[in-house]
Amino acid sequence: MENTPQVIVAYSHNVSQATRVHKLPRPGETVRALRVSAGMDGAKGTNTAVACARTGARVAMVAHVKGGDWYEKGKQVLREAGIDDTHVILGEGIKDSSGVVLIDDEGNNMIVLGAHNEQAIPEQETDQALEAMRTAGYCVTGYEINEKSVRHILQKARRLGMKTVVNPSPVPDFVPDYWELISILILNEVEIVRMLDLAGVSYEKDNWEDCARKLRKTCGVGDIVITLGKNGFFCMEGECVCQASGIEVQSKDTTGAGDGYMGAMTARLAMGDTLAEACLYANRYCAISVQREGTISSYPTAEEAEAIWRDMGLTAKRGKNFQKKTQRDWNEQEV
Repeated sequence: MENTPQVIVAYSHNVSQATRVHKLPRPGETVRALRVSAGMDGAKGTNTAVACARTGARVAMVAHVKGGDWYEKGKQVLREAGIDDTHVILGEGIKDSSGVVLIDDEGNNMIVLGAHNEQAIPEQETDQALEAMRTAGYCVTGYEINEKSVRHILQKARRLGMKTVVNPSPVPDFVPDYWELISILILNEVEIVRMLDLAGVSYEKDNWEDCARKLRKTCGVGDIVITLGKNGFFCMEGECVCQASGIEVQSKDTTGAGDGYMGAMTARLAMGDTLAEACLYANRYCAISVQREGTISSYPTAEEAEAIWRDMGLTAKRGKNFQKKTQRDWNEQEV
């Protein structure tokens, strides 16, 4: 049916704030905040769901949250984005701590999650939600929620025939034994190195194909996407490897760029793109978001993105207009 979700985001949900500073503090240094922006930033799950929906996919959110002043704002954010929040369950209690996000004048950020703010989704709620939306093609989750919850979400989603998309952020402090359940693992260059170090695997520095193949062999994951910030991305879909350079822009705020990338990429996959095509789209999408402040506030709609790309001199190629590439160095300008 046309109104059934294509993508389920079973993940963290929150709407919070970020602090802007001229420069990120060094150890032992005290700096003064320029301003605090409330309501512009969300949890990784919230960010991913909003970016996915604004890109054009039909999205549903699955979460179990505590109450507080942010809760109604979070509900408003999801509904304004057209996200089905039927399975966002309000549990007992009030959210008692928040993370800290600092952003400097160059758009760089530092994030520390709250010590007592780990969300978990009860297994019964996961089962009910995923079974009710079993025709969805993709299920997205990650480690901003309880590790046990991630495991169960992956198991349930794969049993129902969904493809799973995972961002290991924050990186687990061990190598999970169930990553063969991950259809697409998306991580940045810091996170993949951390996972290989945890696994005790040697790798060739900055050789992303070597890193991806070794992580796949070690952990049994399916396809792998490595986001490289201003340097673009690398992806491995089966035996097809692609790498595209970044788009040079003046960054204002990189917070949430990874979440936006994952949301836009998954939306394009749900709409029929190959992984390389979806990654190229997400690469361009994030070139817009990093020029804006906030996370939720920075994600454009598909129509906005295409208009901006035209102004930037980029063509918004998609779907069948792409030629599938198999060479290792895939320059975006050649596509």
